[in-house]
Amino acid sequence: MQEFAHEYAQQLYLNPSEFIKMSGLWCLRLGHNVAKPNYQVGPKRIECYSLHFVVEGQLLLQYEDRDAILKPGDICCFFPDESYSYRIYEPEKTLKLIWIAFQGPQAAPLLQSLGLTQTTPILRARCSKEVWTKLYALLHFISDQPDSVQDIGFSLDLQEKLYAVFAVLMKEEKAINDAKGIVDDIPWLKRSLDFMQLHYMEGISIKEVAEVAGVHRSYFSDIFKKMIGVSPNRYLYRLKMEKAAALISLGDRNITEVAYTVGYPSLYSFSRAYSNYYGYSPGSKR
Repeated sequence: MQEFAHEYAQQLYLNPSEFIKMSGLWCLRLGHNVAKPNYQVGPKRIECYSLHFVVEGQLLLQYEDRDAILKPGDICCFFPDESYSYRIYEPEKTLKLIWIAFQGPQAAPLLQSLGLTQTTPILRARCSKEVWTKLYALLHFISDQPDSVQDIGFSLDLQEKLYAVFAVLMKEEKAINDAKGIVDDIPWLKRSLDFMQLHYMEGISIKEVAEVAGVHRSYFSDIFKKMIGVSPNRYLYRLKMEKAAALISLGDRNITEVAYTVGYPSLYSFSRAYSNYYGYSPGSKR
């Protein structure tokens, strides 16, 4: 890796041949890094599509007046001519990223099939062991090739490895959609999820959510945990904490305001909940 002002990175650049551009997708550049504590990029716009994969640490992404904290296994997509900025969220901890920038007529439909659009540019917890294997295979393949060796054979091998990344991501997406389909088949469960995502900052209780679902509370909790993977209380907790961390990172409001915003009745109860979730207090300098 080469040292830069805000990161240690290996950046690999490609010059797609006319042969490659006859295909539906081609890679322009890719790389990986280890961020320094001052790591920050943007706001900026790019001319192509780019997938960023969080390997380790947390990344704060800001786009369209919104913000999101990305964790290991999360993916974000930058679209052409859209403005983004991103930075390390926990400067005292390691942040590692992998990125692939690409272009071609198949790029937009491939991304759309994964559920990635300009308004929804994030995939959560999508990187399985197989995804990482395909990504590193692509990185190593290009980094091991001399610049002069980019003939048709190289191009075909490169295309195979690029498409392999998308293929395994689609397999992960199908698994997610299959699980979502099961949720959609249970109307009261879907209704409860929609209610929680809409009102989690308003101090709602699990009893209220169960009433909206129209089922007994104990039955609601049992089925919810079985289908979603966490208890209803934990799900609400996670929604509140992720929103609170995003608000705090903006730096434009005090901790008490954040506590009330996400539905806590006091600064004390919020600070205790936040510290239990993240391992540090909401007032800490991150």
